[in-house]
This record gives sequence, structure tokens and C-alpha cells, in this order.
Amino acid sequence: MANQELPQTARVVIVGGGIIGTSVAYHLAHLGWTDVVLLERDQLTCGTTWHAAGLMTTFGSTSATSVEMRMYTRDLYGRLEAET
Repeated sequence: MANQELPQTARVVIVGGGIIGTSVAYHLAHLGWTDVVLLERDQLTCGTTWHAAGLMTTFGSTSATSVEMRMYTRDLYGRLEAET
């Protein structure tokens, strides 16, 4: 909502448009939430997130949870590319 008035109410207000904030907004939208506001002081993903662009590690923890998260993320990147 660049240069637009903010709504009076929102079910969720996300502060920060980095990888976490935009991911939360994306996933809530896919769950059907329509009253979500994302606040970013500058440009989306221009802070710390920008410096790690494209970073996806294949090493580290081999716990089932960690492996599942990496597989989900890999698949998500493919879906995001198809959606945009």
C-alpha cells in the first residue's frame, strides 16, 4: 500500500517486509486471510534479506524437521516462480 491510507482495522499487522514478514503475509493470503497489513519503512526485502538473496543451504542439521523445512522451501521457490 505505498502512499495509501492504512485501514482502520486489520486482523494481522506485520512489521517488516523482509523474508519473514513477506513470507508470513504470503502464507496468510494463501490461507484466505484478506485483512492483513504489511508495514515496511523502505522497500520490500531491501535490508538484511537482500544481502542473503538466493541463499539456500543443503548442509547443516539432518533432523527430520530441518530436512522437511528445506524440502518445503525448495518446493515453495518453484511455486513462487510459477506464480509471478
